[in-house]
Amino acid sequence: MLASALKSAHNETQQRILDAAVACVKQWGIEKTSLNDIAKQAGVTRPTVYSYFANRNEVLTAALLQSAVSFGQRVLAHMNAYDDVSERYIETLLFAIDELPKEPYLAVITRSDLSSYVSQDALHNPQGWDILKMLYRQILRDLSLSDEALMEIAEFSTRVVLSLLMVEGPRKRDREQLRGFLQRRLLPALPQADA
Repeated sequence: MLASALKSAHNETQQRILDAAVACVKQWGIEKTSLNDIAKQAGVTRPTVYSYFANRNEVLTAALLQSAVSFGQRVLAHMNAYDDVSERYIETLLFAIDELPKEPYLAVITRSDLSSYVSQDALHNPQGWDILKMLYRQILRDLSLSDEALMEIAEFSTRVVLSLLMVEGPRKRDREQLRGFLQRRLLPALPQADA
């Protein structure tokens, strides 16, 4: 019972650190957020943070990965409403475009001041790509894809979503126009489902 209580307190402290990291980044930006800021926000000492994470970037990456798993579960629940692989693919991308900016943790990836962190650290994390691979394997489950082809589609689709979120285009599109845009440009790149 004591071991269980200690593990629960350990997990609670670690979660407070992750929550504090995201709060600090939202408040001050990634460049100005220090490990001291994170510790203070979490109500713990700096050595306590180091007992869970090696450095500031590890804390930030862990917070993003935790959020990605949670968001992935929401994506899976959403996409199961669609039987057709093409519709499921496009609707999942639209869901991500709509919902990512609303996610408390993942909203940080859509901020232009964090683009260097996202491209240099978060998107190079193998665990993050494992999450994406699992998601796209489910989204495109009707297609016979090699791991390499699946990862190319996942990478390209993720880059498209991030670009649409972070870079204002020459035209403003409502949801239906965006759906048509994605269908015209992305569906031809997908292999056809086996009959």
